[in-house]
Amino acid sequence: MKTTEFTLNLQAYVDGELDSSRRAEVERVLASDAEARQLVEGLRQLSDLVRSHEPVARVPESREFYWSQIQKRIAVAEATGNRESREVSGALQWLRWLAPALGVAAVAVLIALPTREASGVAQAGGSALEDAVSMTFRSDADGVTIHWIN
Repeated sequence: MKTTEFTLNLQAYVDGELDSSRRAEVERVLASDAEARQLVEGLRQLSDLVRSHEPVARVPESREFYWSQIQKRIAVAEATGNRESREVSGALQWLRWLAPALGVAAVAVLIALPTREASGVAQAGGSALEDAVSMTFRSDADGVTIHWIN
């Protein structure tokens, strides 16, 4: 009883899951190994304890009743799902043509817009960004960078 595989075979023996050849091999080892017999007895006690204290769930209706309810809900969901998908597909049909048309219109508007220099509007006094003074401080030790714009 040294390996994990043999311990799993003992557990399968207690649960009645071994074929006849493995069961005979385990019974042969159990006849000569007291530690294996003790483990099998502990596993049987644990199995009995779990089975005796396992809660039993009782439902008022039969299994067939619940399954019929599930089938009805599936049928209703499939019917409404098909109707909704047809309605959505009509809206998506318009969107399929509308989105590229809006994209082409946006590009046309951007191309048609005049630039500032071409419009002939003179700027008085320059922009605020041209008059600004900025300083930058970086500290690698603290891992911080500070930008001061005045």
